Amino acid sequence: MRLIAPFLASLLISTTASAKVASADPDLAIAVINAIPDICFWTARGHPLTAANATELLLDPLPETPPSLRANFGNIPTWFRLKSKPENVSIGVGDRPNACHIILADTTQTREVQDKVVTALRAVGFAPIREAPPLADRIYVKQAPDGYMLVAIQGPLAPVQGGVGYQAVIDVNLMPKAMFEALLK
Repeated sequence: MRLIAPFLASLLISTTASAKVASADPDLAIAVINAIPDICFWTARGHPLTAANATELLLDPLPETPPSLRANFGNIPTWFRLKSKPENVSIGVGDRPNACHIILADTTQTREVQDKVVTALRAVGFAPIREAPPLADRIYVKQAPDGYMLVAIQGPLAPVQGGVGYQAVIDVNLMPKAMFEALLK
């Protein structure tokens, strides 16, 4: 009996963990796409993302870095969860000026979400800085009145560890025009 109890407990834990993994949620990509302009473009333009304005942005403040993200994103001091997808979408800010990070976690829909984000970015005029193979990190850029908005889509395009934990990140930054154009030379 002493051997069966730990085995049953491990089955319960793995079943519980996999129950949180999004696998057929058509709204997940929409939530991520909407978070880019609604939260990250706004933040990248110098508006602080705080607990005080989180409610109007449909975010829940987190007291610390989510445990599943701590190893990869421990340098980001301020965290929020998207109210509509609290188990799958975290937003991190504060590690550098004009930067916002959307972290996709606990999902097997990583590639689908990334492909839909790319389609949405292209539809509003973002262009790739360079064409990359499908499995490479991708960077898209669009000139804005106050500089260049950069969106980097990084992370695995296939589910890692059954979709449990960190799966991908979308970094959004506003770079001053002179700085961006100097990089192109």
